[in-house]
Amino acid sequence: MIKHIYTLFFLLITVYGFGSYKWTKVHALDNGKRFEATGFSINGKGYISCGVDTNDNCYNDLWEYNAVFDYWTQKANLPASYRRGAYGFELNGKGYLGGGTDDATSDGGTILSDFWMYDPVLNLWTMKANCPTSVFRAAFTNCNNKGYVICGVNGGFSASSSVYEYNPISNNWIIKTTFPGLATSSGGRDGGVATSANTKIYFGTGKDDSFFQNDWWEYDPTTNIWIQKANFPVSGRTGAFAFTLNNTPCAGMGSDGSYNDDTWWYNIANDSWNYTTSFSGAPRRGAAYFVIGNVGYMGTGKSGGGSKQDFYKLDADVGFQEFKNSNQVVVYPNPVTSNEFSIQYLKPFSLLTLQLFSIDGRFIKTQEITTIDKTIDRTNLPNGTYFIKLFDKQQLVATKKIILL
Repeated sequence: MIKHIYTLFFLLITVYGFGSYKWTKVHALDNGKRFEATGFSINGKGYISCGVDTNDNCYNDLWEYNAVFDYWTQKANLPASYRRGAYGFELNGKGYLGGGTDDATSDGGTILSDFWMYDPVLNLWTMKANCPTSVFRAAFTNCNNKGYVICGVNGGFSASSSVYEYNPISNNWIIKTTFPGLATSSGGRDGGVATSANTKIYFGTGKDDSFFQNDWWEYDPTTNIWIQKANFPVSGRTGAFAFTLNNTPCAGMGSDGSYNDDTWWYNIANDSWNYTTSFSGAPRRGAAYFVIGNVGYMGTGKSGGGSKQDFYKLDADVGFQEFKNSNQVVVYPNPVTSNEFSIQYLKPFSLLTLQLFSIDGRFIKTQEITTIDKTIDRTNLPNGTYFIKLFDKQQLVATKKIILL
């Protein structure tokens, strides 16, 4: 009952505060139901590989998604063992996939360390340098033209805290600073998620010493330092999703003992979380996901009704409309012909956060507002139409269109 009340509360927030995010159903994956498949995107196409189906059959196939015409095409199979819980990412126009386990059960089979590169032009897989460890259910992402594999379940079927960086130019792996974890745990993490934004990596959730966790961390590959950030705001969970839209990390879903259907976005500047919308399909864990352009895609996975094959897209901040309270905002001059403009919010506040987006939904900048009349520098912003979104704490209070000439 309590969970239903929270769900209703978040839905109300979605309707009145964060309506620019929306899940929409697209064409289902053609080759049946599965979960713990691996996703990545290359040059405007999405790819799904491997996973395990309802009958405990693991796969080594590869499917390409065309977002323009909304259809799937089967491509060359991974020329190696079938698997689930593999990691994968895109680097320099190529797809990379490795690790995983070749058995459908949680404590059986062989955990793998092999690593492969997929060329979408040649439709060809090439074996690359093995990862230094065997691992599955690791978090993975690309950042600064390198790939990262974080934590997971190691060859001894225990949670790992290791972090590895792959360089596609030299075809070698480097051991990075171990994930520190929480002070109350061993640091190992099974089934967490990772994504990158602003040259940093964001990692969190997963299962730690048999407990579901909701911590959230920022890792800087340049300094090789981990910093703990604001916790994911609801239950700890495993098998969630995470990707970045508009340079903003989004995360949700997964299992905390039951299946979740929430979607959140993380405000990097304010170190805060905002609820955006509920997933329009069945709650699930172990879904595959990728990003094409400024749209996130997620599907397959496992729910209370078993494995899934449906797929959905998440459009974020595209086609803004002015928010109903925008008459409380004054932007002047508008249109803007000089190198700056001013913004006033006509209601009491202590701190506002301004976010600026282009007309096509690209995130441009964020800025804190502490005074009634704030001057904004538009130097280096091209002429065009933009949208300003104002947040009071975590609540969207206004959206305003502005034209730069």
